[in-house]
Amino acid sequence: MNLPPPIDPARHALFIDFDGTLVDLVDDPTGVVISPEAVERLGQLQAACAGAFAVVSGRRITDLDRFLQPLQFAAAGVHGLERRDQPGAPVVPLAGPEGLDPIRVALAAGVVAEPRLRLEDKKTALVVHYRGFPELQEAAIRLVSAAVGEEPGFAVMKGDNIVEVHLAGMDKGKAIEALMAHAPFQGRQPIYVGDDTTDEFGFYAVRKLGGISIKVGDGATEAEFRLASVDSVHRWLGVARREASQQQGETQS
Repeated sequence: MNLPPPIDPARHALFIDFDGTLVDLVDDPTGVVISPEAVERLGQLQAACAGAFAVVSGRRITDLDRFLQPLQFAAAGVHGLERRDQPGAPVVPLAGPEGLDPIRVALAAGVVAEPRLRLEDKKTALVVHYRGFPELQEAAIRLVSAAVGEEPGFAVMKGDNIVEVHLAGMDKGKAIEALMAHAPFQGRQPIYVGDDTTDEFGFYAVRKLGGISIKVGDGATEAEFRLASVDSVHRWLGVARREASQQQGETQS
């Protein structure tokens, strides 16, 4: 698989995942770190793209804000179940937490019975983590499947050392399509960068829109291009930032 082309800030819209893409995966999701230099680089790219930049993540937007401060940005959180269409705008939840209450109770009991599993409550989604205990993958899948049962209207997603359940009808691809429908994204060619199985929805969406899809790391994928690691992503973004700065300097001169 080929390396991705460079970002053209004049015509591209950049959508990028967070965990496994901008930051390395760690056992404790609250312990990830992104350097101030990397955050500054993202801000420079955002400006160069005339604001056509968004973070698309399984994380809640409030968590993304904490990790990426002081950057202000458009975002889709919890796989699109909450969205902020432009920097500084309010976060709009597309579903309430109450729909997950019966599943929440069942999963809470399940992780008490198997304390090596960890339950993360994102309000509009519930995540069972088994990072550090790969032998518990099937147990995590069984727990979530049993909690959902035959109830309609829920989506179960398997990711990197997680099993997640949320209300059906939204994914990262649909979130990207929604953002692409209005300025400053509208009319640009989308780029999506992600690493996990949940990012395949985003890859499919940008390919359908004539865009560029980039998989980070190993594994089968719908993406056309690949970057080897988080470090590779930051090097690729750094090249784009330098080229954008040179172009801006040439324009001003």
